[in-house]
Amino acid sequence: MSGDEDLAWLLDRTRIVDVISRYAAGLDARDWELWRSVFPEETVFDLSSWNDVPGRLLNTDRVVAAQARMFAELSVTQHFITNHRVEITGDSARVLAHMRAEHWIDTTDEGQCGRYTMFGYYDDDLIRTPDGWKISRMQLRVTRTQGDRWVMEEAQRRMQAKRPKRST
Repeated sequence: MSGDEDLAWLLDRTRIVDVISRYAAGLDARDWELWRSVFPEETVFDLSSWNDVPGRLLNTDRVVAAQARMFAELSVTQHFITNHRVEITGDSARVLAHMRAEHWIDTTDEGQCGRYTMFGYYDDDLIRTPDGWKISRMQLRVTRTQGDRWVMEEAQRRMQAKRPKRST
């Protein structure tokens, strides 16, 4: 690569890693505008290693709204994403990065929290858009968990309990 090509690659890599950082920061800060900004209009979301549901192309706004409702039920989260391995080919990129995701939920016991931790990595595809790099396919690969999966199930249950009842 020439000096200009090296510089362009480094700028793209920096911008791509920033997208992955904004993904984690948006979730943990409950900044849904920030989290939404890392995706195009439709994205393949694949959490199959955790929930056995095959990845599929979904409307990003709907996914963001659902995440916002579920994360509102968690008391705090913290996502660590590191060791980014970035491959860039033109206007496409792939990022493999290690992750650790901590989730806490308040329980009925005074001052107690349930905790659930996921370990693994993200295997994401990104595309260059007029608005910058975006995650077009997000694949979570959970390799280990620790704590009580009940935390996530309870957040989901609480979220669903708040949904308005449909009239028949």
